[in-house]
Amino acid sequence: MDLERTFTVNAPIGTVWDALMDIERVAGCVPGAQVLQKLSEDTYQVGMKVKLGPVSMQYKGTLNVVERDEAARRAVMEGQAQETHGQGTAKARVDLRLAEEGSTTTGTAAAAITLSGKAAVMGRSVIGSVADQLLGVFTGNLQSMLNSSSAPAAADAPSQQPARPDDNAAPASSAGNTAPPASDAAAGSASAASADAAVPAASASAAPQAAPGKPTGPTGAFPGTGAPPSSADSGLDALAVARGMLADQLANPGKVLALLAAAAVLGYLAGRCSPGRSGSRHA
Repeated sequence: MDLERTFTVNAPIGTVWDALMDIERVAGCVPGAQVLQKLSEDTYQVGMKVKLGPVSMQYKGTLNVVERDEAARRAVMEGQAQETHGQGTAKARVDLRLAEEGSTTTGTAAAAITLSGKAAVMGRSVIGSVADQLLGVFTGNLQSMLNSSSAPAAADAPSQQPARPDDNAAPASSAGNTAPPASDAAAGSASAASADAAVPAASASAAPQAAPGKPTGPTGAFPGTGAPPSSADSGLDALAVARGMLADQLANPGKVLALLAAAAVLGYLAGRCSPGRSGSRHA
């Protein structure tokens, strides 16, 4: 039985040829087919599952690349296999040719097929219909494989970068967010800096100077509080004032001598006026 089918893919003829000659790779595009082992450069052990109408069959055999003409884009392959669970056999000789038409490549496969066993009882129409289905799936898988192979190359190619604007040029203003001119921005920054500097100065000038030895803060209150001090706090405050005054007096040597003389006079007067001394004098 002779069959002839064509398929078309969107790829250069050289790319399609290389893919078809890689038997281990392209075998995955055929539904139910797989390369079990590579026996030599042009000989492969293959397995095939196929369903003809209600009958499913599994074959195991060999595939030989008999001719390979890269210049003419032509190859001849021969295969023979036997059912793994039956006595049926299958033999085929396939003449494959490629032709380029613009950006597409068309392949023509002319096959001479010999079948025995359960597959032989199927009519030509059934076998032809199955062949058309297998070829359609094979063409789609081959196209996907070629596309995936070319995708990394396209990703690795250097992309055209758009021309970059001059780094010294002012950036374009977006709508609703227009940047002020450089002079206005500088003036605004200077004004803000002057205002920020003026605030601490005004605050410093307005703050009351604390008297030596006295706590700072509002009148009649301790720092950080607005409440009047309690009686205990008032005593502590008076003690702090007294200590401050004493420290101020002791800082002057003349004042220290005057205080010592005053203390001596007060002590002498106190001794003379004490009741004990008066009683002894009267006795």
